[in-house]
Parts: sequence; structure tokens; C-alpha cells
Amino acid sequence: MISILIPAFNDDCTELAAGLARQAEAIGGLQWELLVGDDASTDAGVVARLESIGRRAHCRYIRQEQNAGRAAIRNRLAREARGEWLLYVDADLVVVDDNHLRKLVEAGRHAAACYGGYRVLPGPAGNLRHRYERAAAPVHTAARRRRTPYLDFKVSNSLIRRDVMLRHPLDERFRKYGYEDVLLGKQLQTAGVGVAHIDAPVGFARYEDNARFVRKTEEGIETLHRFRADLDGFSPLLQMAETLRRMRLAGPFLFVYRLLGQRWRRNLVSDAPSLQLFKCYKLGYLLSLMAAAED
Repeated sequence: MISILIPAFNDDCTELAAGLARQAEAIGGLQWELLVGDDASTDAGVVARLESIGRRAHCRYIRQEQNAGRAAIRNRLAREARGEWLLYVDADLVVVDDNHLRKLVEAGRHAAACYGGYRVLPGPAGNLRHRYERAAAPVHTAARRRRTPYLDFKVSNSLIRRDVMLRHPLDERFRKYGYEDVLLGKQLQTAGVGVAHIDAPVGFARYEDNARFVRKTEEGIETLHRFRADLDGFSPLLQMAETLRRMRLAGPFLFVYRLLGQRWRRNLVSDAPSLQLFKCYKLGYLLSLMAAAED
């Protein structure tokens, strides 16, 4: 049996749930259920639509009374699930492959966890998130991911055995945005759990505005800084920051960041954001946190 798990917070995932349910029904002999985990959504209209999913056949709706974060809601869904296999799909994604579920189910015969990847769908002109995801897509193909299977593992759009997930739950200290699934990838590597990578994408179709994406990025870097000891070796950004520190170049870079960082940020929230400045801003933001922690 497979449990399709959709963690949600103020995201209407009715179409996503319907699409995944249709694919499950089309696989002969497959036993399945679909659970929506509502992490205390505050939009009453969205809550009503999420509740409606729970009234469909094979579906359940579970609600947290207080927002607990992405790690906690995913862990709760794993505990509530009845299937031997769990498929996580975030609520803001869309189905883009009619054989998405079938491909993952077949791949699950050969590994305890399998990540299907994602596809970048069209987005608004000048949207930083869309530009970033589109530029990163060539290095996230299945072939490239197989070179570093644990570093490139993501929870969303992953099929994973329930017993594995229960033995290696997401770290609920990660309450803010980012990196909880990166740490899980590291834990799976340490435990010797096999991870497969295939081409069974879901789609990015919703792109937050630039100001919100920059703030989410800053929040993610704050998470990275807080848990940098746990994430050592699993973050290229952290590795770059440590390299600059070893080479005694962190100070000069920080000088430039403190001089120009706010100008970079204004570019990033504008209608013409630069990906090169985005890289520089992220590195400077992390180095500034590291420097402040040492003062």
C-alpha cells in the first residue's frame, strides 16, 4: 500500500490531490490512500478546500492546531499513514507527467527511497525564483543527481519506505524554512539507506514575488547557519564560506558585502534581478552571520 502525503500551509492543493488520485486509481491492483496534512493554515477559504479533499474516497484530512513547521507536519503524516510506502508531494506543486506515480512505484522495487525531481514551468517575467530554478535545472537532471544521490535528495516528490522514515524522522528543531531534508539525506547516507534518482518530475508553477523569495532565502541561510555543524559537507554555500575563511578572504568579501549588500538586495527585489548578485548576496549574508556569532 502507498500513502500519498501532501503537507500544506495556506496552499490549495485540490487539483494536485485529484491528479495524484487519478494516477493511483489507474494502476491496477495498487492499494493507496491520500492524506493532506494542514499545518494550521490561516486562510479560511483554503482550509475549506483542504477539508473537502478529506471527504473523497481513499482520502483523509489531518489538521495541526498550531503551526509546527515543515519537518513536524511531514513526520506526523508518516505516523498517521497506513501504507508501507510514503510519497511526499508539497502542496504548491503540480502534476506534469501522466506516469509520475507509476514510475516511482516501479523504482521503489529497487531502493528504499527514490526522488523523482522537478520541472520548471513558465513564470512571470523578472521573477527571481523562476530565474533561479530555471538556471539550476540542468544540474538537477536524474543523471546529474545520481552522482551525488544523498546531497541531491529532497523529501518532496520522494517515495520512501515508511519504516525508514520512522527510523529517520525529519529533525523537528528545523522550524524555520529550509534544510530539513538536506539533513535527512545526510542521515540516510550515514545509515546506508539506498537512494535512487529517476526522471518522474512534478512541476514548479507558483512563484512567490521577489521580496518574499529573498526573505525566504535569508531565513533558509539563518537555518543553515544555526545547524552548520549538522550540515557540514552537505551545503555548497557553507563549503564556499568555509573556503573563504580558510584562505583569509572572508574579511575582504565581508567588507564589500557591508558596503554593497543593501544595493544588491534592492536589485534582487526589483523587476530585473541578477542571479550573480543573488549568489554574492547569499554568501555575504552567511558570512555576516558567521562573523556576528564570533563577536
